[in-house]
Amino acid sequence: MSVKRAKPIRLCVGCGGRERQSQLLRFTLGAAGVLNPSQGRGRSGYLHPRRECLRAFVTSRSGFVRSLGVVVSREVREHYVMLIEHSTTL
Repeated sequence: MSVKRAKPIRLCVGCGGRERQSQLLRFTLGAAGVLNPSQGRGRSGYLHPRRECLRAFVTSRSGFVRSLGVVVSREVREHYVMLIEHSTTL
């Protein structure tokens, strides 16, 4: 008998909504506090690939990304979102 495995569900740091991991953009915190798109293991955050979620992530007052356990500066968040917007069609 085979056991069905549940699809991983993650929280969007922009809107706070839950979604299957495969539907979200994953990022990690790299050297010098830079956000990097990422695959693989380790602490990470997730965002819906929607303009509203990206904007909410940038304009968040605290900048605290719970899944990473750090506060990410507005400048770093803006830079990361700009990279996403230029690399994908939203």
